[in-house]
Amino acid sequence: MLKTKTQRLTLTGMLMAVGILLPFATSHGFGLAGTILLPMHIPVFLCGLLCGPLYGAVCGLLLPALNCVLTGMPAFYPMLPIMTAELLVYGAVSGFAYHKTPLSKIKFGVYPAMLIAMVCGRVAYGLTFQLLLIISGQLKALTVWAAIATGLPGIVVQLLLVPAIVLAIRRYQRVGGRAAVQSAIHLIEQNTAACVVIREGVIERTEMGRGIGPVLKLYDEGTLKGAFVVDKIIGKAAAMIMTEGGVKRCYGLTMSRAAYDWLIAHGVKADYRACVDVIINRAGDGMCPMEETVLNMNDAKEGIEALRRKRAELMASQK
Repeated sequence: MLKTKTQRLTLTGMLMAVGILLPFATSHGFGLAGTILLPMHIPVFLCGLLCGPLYGAVCGLLLPALNCVLTGMPAFYPMLPIMTAELLVYGAVSGFAYHKTPLSKIKFGVYPAMLIAMVCGRVAYGLTFQLLLIISGQLKALTVWAAIATGLPGIVVQLLLVPAIVLAIRRYQRVGGRAAVQSAIHLIEQNTAACVVIREGVIERTEMGRGIGPVLKLYDEGTLKGAFVVDKIIGKAAAMIMTEGGVKRCYGLTMSRAAYDWLIAHGVKADYRACVDVIINRAGDGMCPMEETVLNMNDAKEGIEALRRKRAELMASQK
């Protein structure tokens, strides 16, 4: 759900801090054993579900070792290797199941993602336990079934708390995204922007200019990739630039039918206030020359080069 590397790194660091403080607080503050409430599991699940499998795996890998060094929990042997295997799998599998499968598109997909991760994590616990038992002959650690039975209160807390947090963040992002779109539309209506880039529910960039100039500038800077773009007028010319630039979603106050069809065909979510058959020129007596340039073109790269030539030609003629 978090898109940028900086956001993921920041949240991973914060969750790892929580993963150190929470077990210490529940054990020393409330006298509850970690085997009952499983407090270290919560930030690892959150990291996987919010940041993805890589960050979830890193959180699950490092958190038990940091706790062992800083607080003495878990014990270095045998619980540290057992918990490391278990939590690493929790973080990686929850992140993979939620981010790399259609579960993220399902309203309550976080629940099956968590359950899959829980099963896989317990399998990792059991396999590590058996491996260490073969090596040492005996272990002072709960078997996987005993660990499940002892940790049932913690499992219930996880299933109640973690999905609620993830779903709340998703709702917040959706509300923030809608507010950003309305702000972008307002900027365009007030003629203080012609093209607005939104990322993570926040207006990241605005551009002024005429025709395809603003979106072409953003394309050249690499700003369009993965963005939500709100533009004053989106014809097929702008649509080609957007798809080639990697735009994820766009909204046009005015959009041509050809642009809408192009965007949808190339996997870009497109919405509009008004849809028109054709984008007309500034004189109002014919088709926009940029639209005419790409009217019968089906290759975006070739189309962009043709648009550059046409734009240079028009600018030269105006001098």
